[in-house]
Amino acid sequence: MAWRDATVGQSIVMVANGAIRGAQVVTGVLTIYLYVHEKGYWQDHGLPRTLNFEIVLGSLAIVTGLALGLVPFKLSYRPVALACPWDLVMFFLYSAAFGIMRTVISKLVTETFWHAVEGDNGYFVTRMHAMHDKVWIDLVGMLLFLVSAIMGAVLLWVGKRNRTTGRHRAF
Repeated sequence: MAWRDATVGQSIVMVANGAIRGAQVVTGVLTIYLYVHEKGYWQDHGLPRTLNFEIVLGSLAIVTGLALGLVPFKLSYRPVALACPWDLVMFFLYSAAFGIMRTVISKLVTETFWHAVEGDNGYFVTRMHAMHDKVWIDLVGMLLFLVSAIMGAVLLWVGKRNRTTGRHRAF
């Protein structure tokens, strides 16, 4: 069922899904935008290449948000609800990214890193604090994908229950 065939309750679910998926796209864009500027600086300072993971993760979030945000308006909500395992995978990937970047931040605070110029310690500290703030976008992405996975699982359960009892389907 497409948007034109949806009941009021189904339309609310579609709009909520669109809002969550739109927020996932924004989170993906922010992930790429914020970390791509830091990539050159931190890889020159001996950090592992974890920022590549952040950029790939942001790309996956954009593709997922766009694909699963537009499908219910043209087809049905069922493919989106069936994608809840992929939302869980994205949740775990964002959880891993958050944990890795928190570990990197704690290493930045406790260990000394090589500086290209001896006198740029103030610039290093400024970039370190900027990275500390950017880590929280991973937490937002993690929570958004958790919400969409739970929403998909609940709608699958409601749809299965409605099919067995003969009542109106949720999607």
